[in-house]
Amino acid sequence: MKILFFNVSAVEKNIIDEWADTQLISVKTLPVSIDYDNIDLTRDFDAVIFYPGKSFQTDEKLYARLAENGMKQISVKSTGYDNINFEFAEKYHLTITNVPDYSPESVSHFTVMSVLMLLRNLPRYLDNPETTQRKEFMGRELTEVTVGIYGAGRLGSLVAKTLKFMGARVMMNSRSLKPELIGSGIEFVDFKQLLVESDVLSIHVPLNKQTFHKFDFDNLSLMKQNAILINTARGEIVDTSALITHLQQGKFQGLALDALEDEDTKGFATNPYYQSLHKFENVLLTPHIAYFTKAAVRDIAITALENARDIVIEGKSENTVVQ
Repeated sequence: MKILFFNVSAVEKNIIDEWADTQLISVKTLPVSIDYDNIDLTRDFDAVIFYPGKSFQTDEKLYARLAENGMKQISVKSTGYDNINFEFAEKYHLTITNVPDYSPESVSHFTVMSVLMLLRNLPRYLDNPETTQRKEFMGRELTEVTVGIYGAGRLGSLVAKTLKFMGARVMMNSRSLKPELIGSGIEFVDFKQLLVESDVLSIHVPLNKQTFHKFDFDNLSLMKQNAILINTARGEIVDTSALITHLQQGKFQGLALDALEDEDTKGFATNPYYQSLHKFENVLLTPHIAYFTKAAVRDIAITALENARDIVIEGKSENTVVQ
């Protein structure tokens, strides 16, 4: 069996090579993204793994070319699969898999760190490291605040349990109740109550039609004037233009944004939203690194490989995405 693996970093290559040796499977790695210039390389392989760019949302020819080259699957090397067009995938009989679970501690611990940094106004201090004035940096403690978690998957649940253990009041909003979380004292509320009562609100849902711009101008308006908003999920869940407008009007004690709209197509540092947001002292911006630990990178690479192998050899995978 032969697998072609795109978007491979130097860190991932050693992990992939080790897996290939133990599995007796040939894996060719490429550091570049898949595009029209290299998509025909798939013709010589049994399976393909890559992170789909935005072109996969609208360009049917990419799916047709993969099918023509004998591909039966696409192993997406991430949890998010919002760039996949499932209508095209179904038309060309391409099974989609993703990486639903990987070191949940990576994102959850990053989120908790961001909460504490913003409660203590650290981004503002780090922007003025030579100041000796304390009055601007008086913070709040976790035991004083209500934290709202939007999404009760593995990541959201771990963030909720961690912050509850640390003394915060924690509320959650999700499509379904989690009895084990309710039993630990975590409250499940409707979305409006989550917005209105949260001192800190953290986003942990996938991007889809229901969550696109869920945090629009009107919903952001419902949040407290000195609220803290954290997004380690997908940039498009927040209407960034509306968010910037609220910031300009003095809303929010702080923001931690590890994901921005259009970060894939324009890059992070050249993203116009970044150019606007980085001017604010109370905004913590990071280039989608909440997940980026050695353990998480290893989990993602190996799961993506196992997904590709299972589809080709067994015709199924426990991580098949069904729409």
